Amino acid sequence: MAEKVKKKPSFFSLKRFNSQKSIDEPVTPTQPSPPVFKPAPGRMSNTDTKPRKESAAGIRELVQCSLCLEMLSNPKMLPCQHTFCCACLKVYVADQPVITCPICCTRIQVLKQNFVEELPSNLYIDTLLTMFGVEKKSDMNTPPMTPYNLQSVDLFAGGVRCSHCRTMCDNSDVSACQHCKLNFCNVCWSQHLKDMRSQISSILKELDAASSRLEHKVEHYKDRCERIVEQINIAAEEKINTILESKENLLIEANRLQKSGDLSALALKSSLEEARDASIQTMTSQEDNDGEMINKFINLHQNTIQLLSEVSKWDAEKFVFDKENFSIESDSSVPCDAESDDPLPETVKQNNPMENEASLILHYRSRNFIPHYSWRKTSRPCGVGVSPWNNHLYICGMDSHSVLVVERTQAKIVSRLSCEGMLCPVHIAFMKSLGEIYVTDKWKHCIHVFSKDGDYLRSLGQKGSRVGMLRSPEGIATDNMSNQIYVVDTGNDRVQVLDSEGKFVDQYGVASRAQSSNTSSVWAQKETLCTEFNAPTAVAVTKDRVIVLDSGNRRVKIYNKQDKNKIMEFGSLGQRKGQFRQPEVLTVDPLGFILVGDSGNCRVQIFKPNGQLVRVFGGLGADPGKFGWISGIYVTKQLDIIVSDTKNHNVNFF
Repeated sequence: MAEKVKKKPSFFSLKRFNSQKSIDEPVTPTQPSPPVFKPAPGRMSNTDTKPRKESAAGIRELVQCSLCLEMLSNPKMLPCQHTFCCACLKVYVADQPVITCPICCTRIQVLKQNFVEELPSNLYIDTLLTMFGVEKKSDMNTPPMTPYNLQSVDLFAGGVRCSHCRTMCDNSDVSACQHCKLNFCNVCWSQHLKDMRSQISSILKELDAASSRLEHKVEHYKDRCERIVEQINIAAEEKINTILESKENLLIEANRLQKSGDLSALALKSSLEEARDASIQTMTSQEDNDGEMINKFINLHQNTIQLLSEVSKWDAEKFVFDKENFSIESDSSVPCDAESDDPLPETVKQNNPMENEASLILHYRSRNFIPHYSWRKTSRPCGVGVSPWNNHLYICGMDSHSVLVVERTQAKIVSRLSCEGMLCPVHIAFMKSLGEIYVTDKWKHCIHVFSKDGDYLRSLGQKGSRVGMLRSPEGIATDNMSNQIYVVDTGNDRVQVLDSEGKFVDQYGVASRAQSSNTSSVWAQKETLCTEFNAPTAVAVTKDRVIVLDSGNRRVKIYNKQDKNKIMEFGSLGQRKGQFRQPEVLTVDPLGFILVGDSGNCRVQIFKPNGQLVRVFGGLGADPGKFGWISGIYVTKQLDIIVSDTKNHNVNFF
């Protein structure tokens, strides 16, 4: 390689001046090669033929910058190997994309902004400057010599420089490394390949170390997952044990309630049997005189009244299972005098309250809810309704085992609906399209069907939990468009849809979902039916909605009649406005406003179709406008509100 360089004519030469002529002496480039020095114009002319000896004065000219004519400071070498001050080159280059060497006029392309700073320093000039005692300044540090990027080869006269030994070589004698992006001569290329091979062992060591680290990480990750599984099992066992313990406590509480009820019922049955025997004995006795007979009759009558009252109050304590809190929630049937509203002064007389929603709201808020009539001819009235045929009022009498038909204008009983086996009629509904009347029997677990003329037709349903079967049904409503019956299956926590013959059509509130079960100490998943209702008691049907009173959860839930999706729900436990305590009945007015009989709070609450509260009226008491226990409610097309009160034994007309 060196021989090739010597045979190759040098592109750079140093001019010497003697007394006879100027001779160009070729100089072999070294690392770095000495620069070609031309005297600046006006400083030395070619006609000056004085002999000059190589001396310190001549060398000083070599260390002068041809641009500033001062001693070189931080010398930088252009690709043509002419050297200038770094500061002078920055001024000379400025913002030009291509410059011309001030000495040899070689065109040089400026590739980047910091082109001058990255030029290599002339080590030869640095050595001369050191000889003259010129030290580099700390802020003039020469950057390490880096290979110059010869992207525009046509701009330079030389070949390609080796990045390692800095030797200028022909293009054919240079190899480019694709990894390092550097150029090497043939000699340096072999060494570079050896260096790369030596680095492979380092790569192998790193790969082995990485593989070892990965193994440790996998082991640690596996340990973490196993620990998490262990923690899950421990936490699940703790929760399961807690739930099982709560279950045992709840079962004990339920058994206690059942035993307490059985004992009190047994004592009451004994008292009834004794009173019955005393009545029979008194009735058949002939020995007593008239005075003793009267005294026995008075005592028997008083005792009977007391027993009837105790029988009526026997199930006074209401208790339901709260699934959300996993507890048995007890609430006595003693009503509370909760919040209610006073009527607002009516500023403008309304001609038609049902003109729009705003006029109906004003009507309810300004209305004085004092009953204009109170009907007191039944002991314990329950559900009420007005027939669509003759406008008669139908009142379910739980104790009379019949439904009273009352002529509204004269307030007199015109007939009764009853049948063999009717035990406890609770609520009533009418199917105008078929001319039929439907009465739910809570204790018979069925629906009694009568014609509009009062004739008994048939019975729908029987006690059970399968579809189409009923358990303690209460609320009932009809859809005259489809001739379907909506019945609240209270004991089964659902609302069933039946056709007029009692065949099952659909149901609300019931869905199937996966549930874990413990079989032989193995937990398995099985499909089970679950309900979102808790002892529902009432239902109302509009053109596009089904409204259910979820009494146990103290909620009013509204569903789309087409797809059964829940639209909204509102309500909570409490005595404030908008809250409920043992709500039992509800109805809907012609514009879709919802009226809820909040029995535990002895009041009626009126809501807009979107669940917003409009008005609350009522309160605890026996005075007009007060309630003891609301057991039925109905709104006529003329916005007359009929409320039955089972504890005050009356039916109020507002």
